[in-house]
Amino acid sequence: MQKMELLSLKGKRAERLSTGVQYLFIILAALFFLMPLYFMLIGSFREMIGAMATPQLLPKNPTLKNYFDLINSSFPVGKWMFSSIFISTVTTVLAVLISCMMGYVFAKKSFPGKKWIFLLVITTMMLPKQASLIPLFLTVKELGLVNSYWGVILPMISWPYGIFMMRQFMQEVPNELIEYAQVEGAGEIRIFTHVVMPLVKPSIATLAIIMFLQSWGDFMWQLIILKRQDMWTMNVGLSVLIRNASGGASIINYGLAMAGGCIAALPIVMLFLAFQKYFIKGVTLGAVKG
Repeated sequence: MQKMELLSLKGKRAERLSTGVQYLFIILAALFFLMPLYFMLIGSFREMIGAMATPQLLPKNPTLKNYFDLINSSFPVGKWMFSSIFISTVTTVLAVLISCMMGYVFAKKSFPGKKWIFLLVITTMMLPKQASLIPLFLTVKELGLVNSYWGVILPMISWPYGIFMMRQFMQEVPNELIEYAQVEGAGEIRIFTHVVMPLVKPSIATLAIIMFLQSWGDFMWQLIILKRQDMWTMNVGLSVLIRNASGGASIINYGLAMAGGCIAALPIVMLFLAFQKYFIKGVTLGAVKG
């Protein structure tokens, strides 16, 4: 009896030790990934023009000068923020809608050449983005969409990864529910909006966050398409403002750059906090199958 109790006690200790090691690893990993963000926040309260200064855990002489310089600059920073929010929001809404519709078709419908068309969609995921820049730009130019928001938005709404992701999740929707809705006389649009979509809400939230992040962080395509200064996004505008405020192309105002980075990161942080529950549920949805 005593041996059993000793073994049980040792087992509990080993389990606690294992759990403690796991939590310690998670905490250290979180600190490692949060460290650059922390130093960016701290650096935004320091004057750092020229050579990069040594990182500090706390700023010795904190100042809001970088934020005031950013807001009071001659550049339309407010319009840049509006452009970023507008482009990212519209892109996300349209990309999620198209991904859901195409994912539903590939998951639940049968038609000639279905496997080959889906294979073609997947194949485009393997191509580097740089390989499609020239033909994509020529297409956008022919449509007269250069220097317009739609020239940035439209090429991004048909996202192969989003189509693939929603197709995988919609395959888990029971066919019996769709068949029952059809027997009750529901049309395709009603089945899609009232039966399928509610069952994949966490996946939709996950896709929306990923798509918003990708659109918000895009730089190259926005730089190519948007020529007017008042239409630039935060990414494009800050890259110009920082060098201009430093007094020369070879000097970078790191303090101003970090202040701009903090302001640009704020919508992303707010979005993730608002949809954190759905994002985590959507990521782990496939892991609990069976």
